[in-house]
Amino acid sequence: MTEYEQLCSIISDEFLAVSQDIMTETKEATQKVAQRVHIDDGKRGLIRNLYRFDLDEKEFLCFFNKTDNSPEGLRKFCDYVLLVKHDGKTFILLIELKRGDISGADKQLRASEVFIEFLHKTAERLHQDFGDFSFNRKNIVLRKIIVKEVKSNKSGTQGTRVDKNQEIILFKSAGVFPLAKFL
Repeated sequence: MTEYEQLCSIISDEFLAVSQDIMTETKEATQKVAQRVHIDDGKRGLIRNLYRFDLDEKEFLCFFNKTDNSPEGLRKFCDYVLLVKHDGKTFILLIELKRGDISGADKQLRASEVFIEFLHKTAERLHQDFGDFSFNRKNIVLRKIIVKEVKSNKSGTQGTRVDKNQEIILFKSAGVFPLAKFL
């Protein structure tokens, strides 16, 4: 079993995004779709799973305090986690969609990174306990991405090279997420 398959088997299917090809962000007040981003894998047929841990719809962090007494930022999480299997590696893309101000997005991505660490440790524990598969962190690549909405692709996002060495990648998009650029 690959690292990708192991991680997918640990996460409950109830958190798979309704659409595996479109990421959306809704306005809180009206619940209308405010941002829609299509995942374009460049017709490569990449094996992938898109997860949405929406704290309002499903009780993902049920063991955390959600009262007025809870510490600020306790229940922060990114909009999407995209697991991709490509060239013998597992890519974990933490994705935060933003329409306006991007301040605070880095905190959501860093909070989500802690969850990924938990997944890694769980997979390693299972390997040690049962020994019937191997789990190698060297086969996993983590990227934290802010997808900032822009009105048109004329802003230069289409041909832009993505600097994958940044801790947090800011990607400006008019509705398309070119997946291959992040692998």
